[in-house]
Amino acid sequence: MGLPSHWWKDRRPFLDGLFVETARDSGQPGETGWVWLSEHESREAAARIRGASDEDAPLAAWIPQEAHEACHTMLEGVVPLATRGDLRGDRWMRKLHAPTLFGDPARPDQVWIALDQHMPPPLWIPAGTTAASLAEAYAPYVWPETQDPLPAVVRLPRSVRIFLGSEREMGADFETIVRFFQGLPCTDSLPWGTRFVEDPWPDHPVGIALVSAGYHMADNIQQADGAVPSITMRSRRLGAAITVSSMETFCVLEVRYAPVSHASILPLLEELLPGLPKGLPSDMPVDALGVVARFRGYQADELFALVRDPEEEPSLGYHTMACLAAFGDDGAGARALLAELGGRENPRQRGLGYQAASLARHKRFLHEALLRETDEDNVQALKNALRP
Repeated sequence: MGLPSHWWKDRRPFLDGLFVETARDSGQPGETGWVWLSEHESREAAARIRGASDEDAPLAAWIPQEAHEACHTMLEGVVPLATRGDLRGDRWMRKLHAPTLFGDPARPDQVWIALDQHMPPPLWIPAGTTAASLAEAYAPYVWPETQDPLPAVVRLPRSVRIFLGSEREMGADFETIVRFFQGLPCTDSLPWGTRFVEDPWPDHPVGIALVSAGYHMADNIQQADGAVPSITMRSRRLGAAITVSSMETFCVLEVRYAPVSHASILPLLEELLPGLPKGLPSDMPVDALGVVARFRGYQADELFALVRDPEEEPSLGYHTMACLAAFGDDGAGARALLAELGGRENPRQRGLGYQAASLARHKRFLHEALLRETDEDNVQALKNALRP
């Protein structure tokens, strides 16, 4: 078996070396775990991917509408080169996926990894030109093929919080929004609520544990008393924690993850998706970024800038609540927000500060300036609102 001859391998000599390094017998995994496709298999896979109907593989499930035309254009010349062999599923076996290695004549300087054959090109991982670079790029996402434990949620070192909008703006209640996240291609099917600090599901459910997952669902999505309603699920390949919460109907997406070292796909996503949240970190794994890229949104610093803008008077209440929700466990951020409002001369704006303070999850962090700048007649009312 050789490389698919209908591709431009003669103009890309690195492919011959990569093939020799990674391929053994026809249809058998090489040292990197990739199974190279014959020319017939490659042509079939390419036709299947490009000809998939919206019902079979809807782009809208992966990426917003404004990027669809670019995705279709990028798919026109791509060539599937290899797969990981058998299909893999998420922990509940509800979502099957087939990681695929692609060559892209439009980006011919290296090969590209798609964590699923239907994943659109803007979410492909750059994998270099050698067996070593290919193995390094795929290494963070190999978990479903091993029996290694998933990373503990509380030990995931990085976190990004994004305000998505109010439930009214999103056109759904919290339960419906959670179900939407569960259905995304880049999330795992097993969610849990704030009753659990850690993931209560088995890392590799099999047999009875797999069959009984549905029976445990109602218990595992329970909320802790007094907690902001939140549901967490894993990302599909790396095990990042994807949390959706609703504070007074203001919805926030939080992603906790372990950083990856491969080249970032953010520049292309930012080019194709003007509404992508600003300031996203370049070390976010692709399966988690695939969830974030599905939405428009704002990080807390963007919202705080709007609160500070004196021209934003008509939307001040909205931006205040959105900012407070986006700060989440950031007590210093919540304190700065409430101090900003407490120092306003406009009594209506100070009143928004009282309202936000009464809802803040971090009342004990309130800055002294909020009380210091409050009208004497309202100090006691504010203290009552801030009482733990």
